[in-house]
Order: sequence, then C-alpha cells, then structure tokens
Amino acid sequence: MGIRWFVALALGVTACGGDGEPEPPTGWQPLITKRWTLAPGTEQTSAIELISIDRDMYLGGMRPISPPGTHHTLMARGASLDSGNIVYASGVGTNELVFPPGKGLKLEAGSLVALQLHVFNTTDAMLAGSSGIEVLEVPASEVVEEVDLFLPGPRDLDIPPMQTSMASGTCTVRGPQTLFALFPHMHQLGTHLKTTVTVGGVPRVIHDADYQFDEQAFLDIEPITLAAGDTITSECTFNNTTGNAVGYGESSTTEMCYSILFRYPAQAEEFCHN
Repeated sequence: MGIRWFVALALGVTACGGDGEPEPPTGWQPLITKRWTLAPGTEQTSAIELISIDRDMYLGGMRPISPPGTHHTLMARGASLDSGNIVYASGVGTNELVFPPGKGLKLEAGSLVALQLHVFNTTDAMLAGSSGIEVLEVPASEVVEEVDLFLPGPRDLDIPPMQTSMASGTCTVRGPQTLFALFPHMHQLGTHLKTTVTVGGVPRVIHDADYQFDEQAFLDIEPITLAAGDTITSECTFNNTTGNAVGYGESSTTEMCYSILFRYPAQAEEFCHN
C-alpha cells in the first residue's frame, strides 16, 4: 500500500429503468486499468491514471485485476492522497469483496477518482501486464447507507535487522460506525497480524493469524458497532532476515502494519493513528 497516489476511472454506458433511474450494468465490470512494463528486478510504486466520473455510481463490490507483478492497487477520490479519500486497496492474491445488502460506496458525478499501481518484477525477464479494478454496480435505490475504507495501524516502523520483532499501534475512533470487513496488510517481512477492537472498555480479538504476502485476502467479520472513544489495535510481527533496519514505505522492501477495515456509515478520516 502506498502513501501517494493518483487514479482514474473508466465508465460504461447505462440504460434507463422503468422508473427513470439509470440502470447499472449487470455483473462485474472493469472500472479502471493501466498497462505497465517492467525490466527485470525493477519496480514502480506510483503508476498512475486519473479521470473524471461522468455520473453518480454506487458500488456494491470491488475486486482487483492483478496479473503477475502486481504488488497492490489503490483507489481514491480526488487527484491525490492529500486531497482525496482512500476507497479501495488490494495486495497479492486479494479476493473479491461484496458489501452487505443495502450498503454501497458512492462515486459522484464530476468527481475525480485516482488509481495507483505498485508493480514489482522479481523475475529475470521483462514483465508486462494490465492491472486495475473491477466493480459490481448497484442501483441507487437499493443503497440505504454509504460505506468507506480506513486504515488503522502504526506508521513509525523501525524494524531491527536479523531478528524477529513486533510493532503495534492503537487508534481511537471519532464517531459511531459498524465494521464489516478486514484486510490485514503487511509486506514481505510480515509473519503475523493481530487486530483487537475494544468496545465500551471490553477488548475483542477479531483477527489473530499468520500472514502470507502471497495470500492477502479480504476477511468477512461479524458486524461490530463502535462508538466514539472505542479503539482498534494492530499488532504486527516481522522477521527481518536482512542486515539492515527496515522502515515504513510503499516499496516491497519496506514495511507496513495495517488492519484495513470497511465500515458504514462513511466517516471523515481515512488513516487512524494515535
């Protein structure tokens, strides 16, 4: 996952239903893709596209288009991370995510949407592909609450060389919200991630499992409703077999520690660090 990114969106033509409401396409549809080419042993952390949305869209599900070499995809509202909100993230091996009934992610007509790709060629040959995002669009009339994504986790990582160590961070939420999906995210040194939600002073572990860089899946969780002042703690274990300390960053050779969560209703903050 990255910190700077810019994106784009490709839109299809829609028909009108009997009530005059635009009828979304059926099934999964490509939203945005970008072609890339990498020389052996190289990476790009900010391969970017950017366009404007030409109509209101409500997304009921999202999944990556990720041929070999795709490290992650990121999508945001706005032209950059500083001016937009993260709305989707994927890693290696990420599965499709379908939102609960009545929930949708809105992209407004006239808004900018950005896609950032991080691609990494670990082979000894040229590598090329087209990466991006597909979406499952739903009618506006079916959406009663908007969802968004946010990222609880520490960013002050300093992982010592030649040893196993842990990093953790706790964030406090600012308003009522219900969590419904979790995306644990680290890079290649990550070995275990634990996520604990404390509601009304009572801790509840919602994820505690070994981490595989090649199997970064969205996990459905039983909906958990938080109030302002409740907390989310991310604890990450790293095995740094290199001779150098490793810090936070976008590259596959740096690290992250995020309990990425989808929730409703949509909130103002996208990162959550205490």
